[in-house]
Amino acid sequence: MEPTDRNAAKPRLTRAQWKRRKRLRLARNWAILILVCAAIVALMTKGILWLLPKVNAMLAGPQSFEAASYDGTGYSFDADDERFVLVNTNLPFAEEPSPALADADEASGIQLEAEAAAAYQKMAAAAAEDGVALVLTAGYQDADARSAAYETQKQQYLEKGKTEEEAASLAADIQPPAECNDHGTGYAADILSTDYPTRDTGFDTTRAYEWLTAYAAEYGFILRYPQDRQAATGVVFEPWHWRYVGVENALAIRASGLSLEEFLALQKAS
Repeated sequence: MEPTDRNAAKPRLTRAQWKRRKRLRLARNWAILILVCAAIVALMTKGILWLLPKVNAMLAGPQSFEAASYDGTGYSFDADDERFVLVNTNLPFAEEPSPALADADEASGIQLEAEAAAAYQKMAAAAAEDGVALVLTAGYQDADARSAAYETQKQQYLEKGKTEEEAASLAADIQPPAECNDHGTGYAADILSTDYPTRDTGFDTTRAYEWLTAYAAEYGFILRYPQDRQAATGVVFEPWHWRYVGVENALAIRASGLSLEEFLALQKAS
């Protein structure tokens, strides 16, 4: 076999072949350009779709929380419902309650009555989805804990120069005596938020309070000591103190605009 001559002249392309090759090269270049442009557009579109909701949220401002309407149609009051257990300075516990408890918040170990605990967990999860971080700061308290809380509050008034009688009365408006304290039921929950961890009336200016006011009833909770209801409840306004009564009961109470005491009195009189 004779060796191949690498320097041998390659056959020249005909004019038709040259034009065909040029068209193929041009088509290939256009295809590459189109693919690159498509990739850029896809990335830009993905970025815009990711950014658009955030821009809209910034322009629209904070999400407003509004309660769904409820007209009470079909509501049936049950005076024997255990979740309606009522305790206050006029209705002390006849005997120390012993609710079936469960952890409402595993991190803190705070417990509520089992049904209320499950409801709180669902409520906290729903709030988190709306960007609200609820914090359970107190739940069920036994007699010793309730008594200690009352005595501490009373002592603060004594140190301010109040008489024993005055200190006892003033303390009860804020921290009822053990036998009159709602936290003994297992249905009472003190709820704050990560951005407002202090139990004072300023909590009613927070997004967490706005969320609770709008949606807590949907999970069975009502505000136990509403504003301007101290004459009925015997306790000052506590925006952090929520009480589990069950979903249907809570919706009916919220719609009535009454305190628990007033609602029960009205229903029993009907």
